[in-house]
Amino acid sequence: MIERKLVDEQILAINHKVRTLQLHLDIARRRHRWSHISLLLGPVLGLVLYCIWWLPGIDRKLVYVIYAPALIMVAGFVVATVLLKHYPGGPVNMEVRGGSPWETWRARQKGRKSEGQLELELAREREVRKRLISEAETPVRVRRTSYKEDAYADIDQLRQESNSYRRINNCLQGLLIIGSFAATAIAGVATSHAVLRWATPAVTFLVGISSGFMGYFKYKERSFYLQQTADSIEQEWEAVEIGVGRYKNIADENERLEEFVAEVHRLKSEQKKRQQNLEQPAEERQVNE
Repeated sequence: MIERKLVDEQILAINHKVRTLQLHLDIARRRHRWSHISLLLGPVLGLVLYCIWWLPGIDRKLVYVIYAPALIMVAGFVVATVLLKHYPGGPVNMEVRGGSPWETWRARQKGRKSEGQLELELAREREVRKRLISEAETPVRVRRTSYKEDAYADIDQLRQESNSYRRINNCLQGLLIIGSFAATAIAGVATSHAVLRWATPAVTFLVGISSGFMGYFKYKERSFYLQQTADSIEQEWEAVEIGVGRYKNIADENERLEEFVAEVHRLKSEQKKRQQNLEQPAEERQVNE
């Protein structure tokens, strides 16, 4: 009995470490993604400002008004790019100390673990957990309970992905709406202001790109399905916790866990099928449906 308790404590400790490593890996990936975004936006915004400076007939006071916040943004993108590219990885290592505050800050930044290191550590801990569970002959009930507790982490991950796709879709949709009205307005004004004629095809081009991205990648559908799956899993989790719904008449805890695991597994499988369906061309989706 004591040995069984020690094994359970080891499994709980490994589960906690796995979740921590997964969080650190998400941070590292997010910082890596933002490094690319800032590296792209900085030069693009600088090029736009350069074109505005040499536009003929534009009021210099208006140029100065535009340049004041825009140059701060360009500088911010440059600083973010340098920091994110020079110090990639997950969270800072707060245990590192240096001689001075500056040296401490640099040492902590350099102590960030890279994505590769975090992925290797995460894979190793998962293998250790699998081996520990197999060697200890963990009962099915314990495995199902562990699966049930991990389901709430899956809910957070699904919702994070859904929010990410939703933000992208909202940005593209906003650009599509604003660009459509702007193109119409600029086309009407461009007849009397020759300097604005170049803006009409530029805005139309951006609108076309936004529409194409929304139609091809289907950010709205991806966000909807991820949110739907997260809500369904959360509903099942709450139902099994308080014993309502399909679990109302199931008195045995093992049967309730079995029913819960089967339902969550079904929901995850359906989500994967929907994801694969969205990756297919429209003709193949119609055939499958």
